[in-house]
Amino acid sequence: MVTMTAAVGIDIGTTNTKVVRVERGLSTTLLNNPTPARLDDLLAVVIRGLATATQAGPVDAVGIASMAESGFPLDADGRALTPLLSWQDARDDAEIRALADRLGADALFQATGVRPGPKPSLAVWLWLRAQRPDVFAAVRRWVGVADAVHLALTGEPRTDHTLAGRTLAYRLPASGEPLSSSFDPTLLGAVGLTPDQLPRVALPGDQPAQALPNAQTGLRPGTPVVVAGHDHQVAAWASGVRTIGQVADSVGTAEAVLNLVGQIPDRPAVRAQGMSVVRAVDGITEGLLAGTGSAGGFLQWLADRHTGGDVSELLTEATETNKALAGNAWLLPYPSGRQCPDPDPASRVRLIGSPAHLGIAAVESLGYQAQWVLDTQTALSGRRPSQLTLAGNPLHRTPLWARIKATLAGVPTTLTTATEPVATGAALLALHRAGLGDEPPLATRDIDAFDDELRDRYRDRLAAFIASAQ
Repeated sequence: MVTMTAAVGIDIGTTNTKVVRVERGLSTTLLNNPTPARLDDLLAVVIRGLATATQAGPVDAVGIASMAESGFPLDADGRALTPLLSWQDARDDAEIRALADRLGADALFQATGVRPGPKPSLAVWLWLRAQRPDVFAAVRRWVGVADAVHLALTGEPRTDHTLAGRTLAYRLPASGEPLSSSFDPTLLGAVGLTPDQLPRVALPGDQPAQALPNAQTGLRPGTPVVVAGHDHQVAAWASGVRTIGQVADSVGTAEAVLNLVGQIPDRPAVRAQGMSVVRAVDGITEGLLAGTGSAGGFLQWLADRHTGGDVSELLTEATETNKALAGNAWLLPYPSGRQCPDPDPASRVRLIGSPAHLGIAAVESLGYQAQWVLDTQTALSGRRPSQLTLAGNPLHRTPLWARIKATLAGVPTTLTTATEPVATGAALLALHRAGLGDEPPLATRDIDAFDDELRDRYRDRLAAFIASAQ
């Protein structure tokens, strides 16, 4: 008798938290709720999703993925001292700028692969120490979002190297050298923390922690539980982006382009373009990671101002069969500044020209922004991508968006068919790390580019878009 394995994947995103059950190669979404800001409420949502999953049958592994650069300070009793401190929060960055001036921004980037700024966790801790000294004095532990769920399920504080690598407190070794299982004491010392206040960093090959008895979740005691990692990296791995030359473009509220280039010879040049150097899920392959703070979020921003918050109405005419450019017009899609390339925190949304249709102009503009990122990565690495893989629910809702990306990229392009690639990927990665089997990558479908004439027009428009953005 063959026993089928089943796994649960949890994706704690900026906007929503999703829970899926994966069994016999099929993924079923069991929960899709807004992500709560309070830790107790977040755990209640996750527990509800797990209970639904276990009601459908035994679960063999649980994987947790989440947004990066977000977490909770905990007191001595394990209670959260604040609501979620998110990468999206607006904070004064005076403390991190002062630290970068003192230690050197290039030196910090050389050590971590992360650009000093207000988003990384180290900047949050500096802000807490300066602005909320009473809270900082009570901090006994910091946990990222996925780490907090792992701690609740297993009693063990662990994170994944792809999340640790976004904190500015985890040292990224030179190409080919092994990763560390702990945060860096020197970097933590700059803010007054020690490695024992941070989770242990789980590396590929480590044995997973095990679920504690908990009647609410329905998980069997001893069930392997893993922090799968940074949501965009998990989606890339699940979509089959695992070898040098492949690129993943993961689209949600934000957008991330992960380009597996092998090794990065000039880290300061990457910092100057507002990007990061990372290790992929395998812990070995180096990549360039570039983030755009609003992709699906930009469409919502426009909808809030033009269609009463209805994104579907905004995109009514943005169909796969529509090949027409949106007139001689585009938007600069920066509600709160441009992170990369050519970082400009003062950049804001601007309409260039008069579009025939605002929704089409919006998805075209997001396509131009992502291709500008990809072209810059190519220049930094000297390696032209061999394949582009797209992932994310917004691309299924707006098929024109994927075709624009394929047309601009000019390389074979596929779209992951799973509408929840992060949660599904977290489940598959949990099975993999628990030694319960290697499921094949998620299914994809080819995305056809538009004809050469339209591609030339899009590339011309890309050049004009970049010129206007700069």
